Amino acid sequence: MKDPHNYRAVGWSMIVVAGSLAIIGLLTLAIGDDPYFSDKIMKQKEAEFKEMKEMESKLKNQSIELDEKLQLDATQSGMFILAIYLE
Repeated sequence: MKDPHNYRAVGWSMIVVAGSLAIIGLLTLAIGDDPYFSDKIMKQKEAEFKEMKEMESKLKNQSIELDEKLQLDATQSGMFILAIYLE
């Protein structure tokens, strides 16, 4: 039985591995002065999410208050009067 000679495929695989390691090294050098790069991105996204949640809750509260005021205005007089109170 013949020994398979896969030297060419192994050589190309080693080149690909070396290239990927070189790319990882260049990325590390590019953001090396900021070791918490991903942590900063995560904190920024969390702050944006909290801000959106607060805005959503404020809008819900305002819509509930407007609904209550509209109901109060409708019950106070015999006619239906649409009143919008802006704060």
